Amino acid sequence: MVKQPTNDSNEFQIHSEDFPALPGSQTQENNQENVNKSASGRCLEPSKDSNHFTNDKSNSSQKRGIQTSKDGRVTNIPPGMVTDQFGMVGLLTFIRAAESDPKLVSLALGSDLTTLGLNLNTTDNLYPSFAGPWSEHPCRPQDIVGFVPDFHVPSEYLVNQNIRDKLAPVKLNRYGEDLLFYLFYMFSGDVLQLAAAAELYNRDWRFHKDERVWITRVPGMNPTEKCQSFERGMYYFFDADNWRKVAKEFHLDYDRLEERPIVPPAVSSITPSSTVIS
Repeated sequence: MVKQPTNDSNEFQIHSEDFPALPGSQTQENNQENVNKSASGRCLEPSKDSNHFTNDKSNSSQKRGIQTSKDGRVTNIPPGMVTDQFGMVGLLTFIRAAESDPKLVSLALGSDLTTLGLNLNTTDNLYPSFAGPWSEHPCRPQDIVGFVPDFHVPSEYLVNQNIRDKLAPVKLNRYGEDLLFYLFYMFSGDVLQLAAAAELYNRDWRFHKDERVWITRVPGMNPTEKCQSFERGMYYFFDADNWRKVAKEFHLDYDRLEERPIVPPAVSSITPSSTVIS
């Protein structure tokens, strides 16, 4: 037989004066009560409020952390963080750009030096055996001279500074076409290539943009057809692979020829102005 519980006067009861509320708890309770009331008042429109809550949640999640756009703009950067390309923001932008362009991975993340054949555990210097990540051979002694004193070169061999301003200027107008073509093809990107091209232009050679060869009219043969924009006739093509001139009949458009090379003033002594044909 189960007895009904009775109220005992000796039962422990909690009174407010025994455990007074902490400061601010009343405000929190009032705020919670207001939230509950407002929530109960909005329960008549569940679909509208639920959508609003979902949008607020998605917006808050989208704005969390540093945001990078496709056009390169970086937003939502925390205060106090370095905003230039040398900080974490710049590194993050570089890494995300490397995800779309694999060629940027080595620039963004770097290269593992152990994959380049370097023994990082050695106590010896690495520069005598490592010429760079794109070189398959170590540095030559003449490549290191002037930077480290490991390789001694007699002073008699270091004559560049002594004779730099004492050499006579090169007179390309005295050289044959064979040497001019040699200078043009062997000194790519050098001022000698530009000077040789200017001298070839003075000798009625023209560089064709599409064919990428030097051409000139065959001496003594006039064009069979000629107008303001093109001409047709026999021309000499310089074959750099076989190093010879090849005669061909060709339809030549004037706009496909390179203009006269512009020689810098520092190279004017190589190509005298007296040889320029107007």
